[in-house]
Amino acid sequence: MKKIFTLSLLFTSLCGFAQKITLSLNLKQDSTYYLTTNANMTVIQDIPGQRQVITTLLNAKVSHKVIAIRDSVYDMEVEYKKLAMHIEVGGKTMGFSSDDTVSSNPVSKMIAAMLNKPFSITITKSGKVLEVKNIDHIFDGMFKAMPQLTDAQKAQFKDQMQQSFGEKTIRTNFQDAFTILPSQSVNVGEPWQSSSTLETILSCKTLTTYSVKERQANAYVIHGETVMTANDNGEYKPFNGIMMRYDHISGTGTTELKVDKATCWVTEATVIKNIKGIVSIQDSPTIPGGLTFPMSLAVDLTVTN
Repeated sequence: MKKIFTLSLLFTSLCGFAQKITLSLNLKQDSTYYLTTNANMTVIQDIPGQRQVITTLLNAKVSHKVIAIRDSVYDMEVEYKKLAMHIEVGGKTMGFSSDDTVSSNPVSKMIAAMLNKPFSITITKSGKVLEVKNIDHIFDGMFKAMPQLTDAQKAQFKDQMQQSFGEKTIRTNFQDAFTILPSQSVNVGEPWQSSSTLETILSCKTLTTYSVKERQANAYVIHGETVMTANDNGEYKPFNGIMMRYDHISGTGTTELKVDKATCWVTEATVIKNIKGIVSIQDSPTIPGGLTFPMSLAVDLTVTN
């Protein structure tokens, strides 16, 4: 009898250990979910005769309200609730924040004008972004604080804001935070893969291998290892008034995140990326003969809810 009881316990233990985990977003209609992102991005450009280091700190708090659920798809109304940016380059620093209501900093006022303007995101229950709509709406009225800007200056500044807070950044940050959850149930330690496109100051393909590292009382801990490869087609694209392209892009990254057991919404995430490549600037009156130089990009991203 004792042996039977012992075997029964062992069998029960093994069954519990082998129990698979289903990872899928389980959000509620009309509920609002938050993500706060802190990104530290360092770009090093080894321009002939000069090394330029640009450090950018970005902070954004974003709300996501579920306005419709369609089978395996969520329609969300999204708003920026807080924005801040700090830039260091060439020994100079610039800082802007939507919380700055005291100073007369016009850029802070411009960023504050981007808050509480809803745009739309459609995502699957696996966390994949299908569509981002009406995001240009957040830039409406941004220049009321700086009426003295010329049309060319407004266009350049809007382009910079779109690079930091526009559709491509929204897609990248959201996918970094969520990963693509597996379509099938998995065991602890069982890997699955997800591919996506990184869109920041450059574009590259990413392939990440994930696995559930640990079960906790109210969360799952997920670990990911990423490999990045070139996603360019040799075309020059405009950037701050010059035509640029990126070649021979490669990189690696790691992801550590916790997702809530009930909803699979991210509660904590840390993403580290290291990327390198070659920058080519097209011949122009500004840069006669063009220019080619190596560049590296280090990104340290943390997300909380």
